[in-house]
Amino acid sequence: MSASELEMSSVRYPYRDRIFHVEKKSPGVWVVLDESHAELGTLVRVAVEGEEHEPVFGAIPPGYTETLHEGSDWRMLVASLINESLDAETAATGNQGEA
Repeated sequence: MSASELEMSSVRYPYRDRIFHVEKKSPGVWVVLDESHAELGTLVRVAVEGEEHEPVFGAIPPGYTETLHEGSDWRMLVASLINESLDAETAATGNQGEA
């Protein structure tokens, strides 16, 4: 998947045996949603072109106003938002999986 795919209105993002969605809200802003369409965070374009001549993106978890992570690999940033959400969900339920 390339950065140009983000320009579509919605991108399916299979990850951790689930299907997530990255939906375009406005130019340079996307929301990451789980399968129930709960918002897991926001992906923003920080710069059109970075050091490696690729766009630079930032990940903003819910409740934050600034990026916590930035880079040119938007897939990694979306995965970090999903992981933070799923890890928080696991901590809240106390379900740590099987030993």
